[in-house]
Amino acid sequence: MKLCAVVACSAILAISGCGRIAPPPQEIETPLIPRSVLLAKPDKFCVFMNHIGDRIAYLARKESEIELCVDDLHGNNLVKFPVKTSRNLFDFVWARTGKHILVPQDKDGDENDHIICFDVENGTSRDLTPFAGAKSIVKKLSKKYPNEVIIICNKDDPKWFDVYRVNIITGESRLVFKNTSYNPNFVFDDNLTLRLASKTQPNGSDTIYLMDGKTPTIFKKIPFEDTKNTEYIIFNSDGKIVYGVDSIGRDKGALIACDVRRKTSKILFESDEADVETFGVDPITFAPQWVAIDYLKPETFVIDETLAADMRYLNEHLQGKKLDIVSRSEDDSTWLVRFFSSNTPMEYFIYKRNACKSKPRALIFLFSTQPSLNKYQLQEKIPVIIKSRDGLDLVCYLTKSVDYTSKASQRKLLIKVHGGPWMRDKWCFEKEVQLWANRGYSVLQINYRGSTGFGKDFINAANRSLDKIRNDIIDVVNWAIEKGIADQHHIAIIGGSFGGYSTLAGLTSTPDIFCCGIAVAGISNWKTLLDSAPPYWIPQIAELYKLLGDPKTEDGRKMLQEFSPLTYVDNIKRPLLMFQGANDPRVNKRESDQIAKKMKEKGLQVVYVIYPDEGHGCVREQNQKSMIAIEERFLSRVLGGRAEPERPGELTESSHQIIYGREIID
Repeated sequence: MKLCAVVACSAILAISGCGRIAPPPQEIETPLIPRSVLLAKPDKFCVFMNHIGDRIAYLARKESEIELCVDDLHGNNLVKFPVKTSRNLFDFVWARTGKHILVPQDKDGDENDHIICFDVENGTSRDLTPFAGAKSIVKKLSKKYPNEVIIICNKDDPKWFDVYRVNIITGESRLVFKNTSYNPNFVFDDNLTLRLASKTQPNGSDTIYLMDGKTPTIFKKIPFEDTKNTEYIIFNSDGKIVYGVDSIGRDKGALIACDVRRKTSKILFESDEADVETFGVDPITFAPQWVAIDYLKPETFVIDETLAADMRYLNEHLQGKKLDIVSRSEDDSTWLVRFFSSNTPMEYFIYKRNACKSKPRALIFLFSTQPSLNKYQLQEKIPVIIKSRDGLDLVCYLTKSVDYTSKASQRKLLIKVHGGPWMRDKWCFEKEVQLWANRGYSVLQINYRGSTGFGKDFINAANRSLDKIRNDIIDVVNWAIEKGIADQHHIAIIGGSFGGYSTLAGLTSTPDIFCCGIAVAGISNWKTLLDSAPPYWIPQIAELYKLLGDPKTEDGRKMLQEFSPLTYVDNIKRPLLMFQGANDPRVNKRESDQIAKKMKEKGLQVVYVIYPDEGHGCVREQNQKSMIAIEERFLSRVLGGRAEPERPGELTESSHQIIYGREIID
């Protein structure tokens, strides 16, 4: 699952969080990076190579739309397909034919994905799951059955995902498992056979079942405390060993190999600092060969010495950047890799392991995702560890504003809170962070308790303790003030989804700390959020009850009310800007409607913007640009940072509707 003022604008600013009218924006020598440049979809992005190793597919910008493009490895374009901008578009995959691409497509952010099969050879497409109101997910491909794919879909009952074996050439679909009780976390072997399935128990624990016989048998019981750090992922080629990440009996999730018959596990790699985040496998045997963790910055470790020389060669070319191995050909002669940092666009390369006799290895540059940014000053993310008041290490990332070293700098700071809460912020390139730094705001991103990647104790410290997450955020604010990174009168809080909730909670529970807040799809009332949860959340809803409180109990209902910002809306003193996608299936529009309406009725300072063609956040480029333009204007009026004037059509070409508070930003 892995959120109307009635006085004049000048009066609003006079009582803003700074306690006075915001000063005019400071003159900064660094040029403004135009939103049209920074927020445009990259020229080429989300790149994958087929298993044959002769073609790459990627998404490309065509004006404000998106195309799925296929090139050979020499950069010659073979075919282009127009695609809809949808939430899970980036999860497209090559079929094992090497000639077909499977792309998820939803409608206006409803997240009910259809799986579209694009034929690279003849330029045609086919909807493999033409079911209205249903969500489909690609789960497994196999070299043994290149024309087939395992897809799960909840068309018969929105709570349960059934398993289908689909022929991508003919479109024929065959039900292979009717599901009435299992989570969608199915694991299949290379024969496309369902091997493992899980159920979430009423206490939030998971039971993993082995599906080999006519009657499922218990394979493993996973305590609730381990469910976020334990996952079985892939079987080896003969189906006897399953590889995954496991934290049972330890704090950090370790890479393990589990013998299915004996039910015994062996640790292949573990770290004292962070959970195993991902691992790469041999293209033939599927045995793990390298593993990645991410504490302060991503790190990759070789566990199969046959790759040691390759990794040394690639590391010699990184120049301070980090490495991702994206795709490998089945014969392992050709890799698609990318280099990334926190202040440069991503770069893609083809790595040839056996280029020729005289040159056994070669690294061939393909492209940078957004070379138009190369001429601008981009700011580095600096990892910092901040202690919480109860002794937890909070891994945070500070991006300093372009005027940070100037004596005239007011040290304006944005506290940016990630969603989830079972997610995390990382050392990587983020356009929004770069834009704020360019406008004169430093940005501090916080991995609060509940964030993933730092061990199960850190994740579970959030359970029924959302007040302690708020404390983590305030502890980070106080650290920034003590270090001189921020002036205490010039701090804003922003975030989306759970980060949007944190914004609302910050303005209601600590109303004197922040100058203002920006919430995207912010949760205002936990009970109404749970009441409107998507049906496919229901099988695992016990996990949310363990985090938030169980609405079926008196104590749980009390906790949900205490943690809900709507309960304390009267406390709000500072301006609030809210965005909401009308079709959001996760954070229902009601969450924003109800708190915006109450603020309007009480004469509080709220700007409320709705996008009728969006879901959980904005993905359409025109809408993203309009959202950031409105945010810039809002922050400039409250905090005094720089703002680029809106360009002709920048707002009118988007679908945005300002429900309340137009006078605050006009």
